[in-house]
Amino acid sequence: MIESIIGILTIGFLLGAPAGFSPGPMMVLIIAETLRHGIRAGAKVAFMPLLTDAPVLLVSGFLFTKISNVDFMLGVISMAGAAFLIYLGVKGVKNSSAEISDYTPKPLSLRELIIANLANPNPYLFWFTVGAPLMVRSFQHSFSLGAAFLFSFYLGLVGVKFMLAIVAGKSRSFLQEIWYRRIMQFLGFVLIGFALFLFRDGLNIFGLYPNR
Repeated sequence: MIESIIGILTIGFLLGAPAGFSPGPMMVLIIAETLRHGIRAGAKVAFMPLLTDAPVLLVSGFLFTKISNVDFMLGVISMAGAAFLIYLGVKGVKNSSAEISDYTPKPLSLRELIIANLANPNPYLFWFTVGAPLMVRSFQHSFSLGAAFLFSFYLGLVGVKFMLAIVAGKSRSFLQEIWYRRIMQFLGFVLIGFALFLFRDGLNIFGLYPNR
C-alpha cells in the first residue's frame, strides 16, 4: 500500500486528520485562543506542529533506521503502533459525546505555544510507534513517497486544526452540534480500522499471516 503515491497520500491524510480532531490540550488551546483573540490566534496554535515536530521526526527516523532491518523489532513496533491507534480510536469514539471545555487561558506567546506543544505526549507516541516506521519505509522506496507521506499527514493534521479554528471563530455553538460528534466517531473508527491493517502487517513480519 505504501508503494504507490495514492496509497501513501491516503495513509498520511487518514492518520493526520483524526489527530487534528482528537480532543486534547492542543484542541482546547485552539478553541480558547480563537474564541478570545480571533481566528488568527487559533491558527497560530494550529500550525505549531510544523515547528515543533521536526526534532521528533528526526530522532524517531534516525533511531528506526538502526533497527529497520531487524524483522523482530519491526514486528514489535508495528504491533505497538496498532495498539496505540486502537487506543486513540476508542478514545475518540468514547469522547465523541463529551462537551469541550470552555476554559480560555491568557494570551499565549510563541514560546509558550512551543513549550505546550512539546509537552504534548501524543506526537512522541505517534512518531515512535506508527509514524517512524511508515516514514522510513516510504523514504526507502523513494524520496517522493516519503515526502508525500509527510505532506499528506500534516495536511490532514494542520488542515483540520485550522478549519476548527475558523469554525470556532464563527460559531461558538459549533462544538455541541451532533454532526461534529458523528465526525469524531467516524474518525475514531478510521483509526481502529487502520490499526487492524498495521496489526496484520506485524503478523506478516512474524510469518503468522503470510501474504497470499
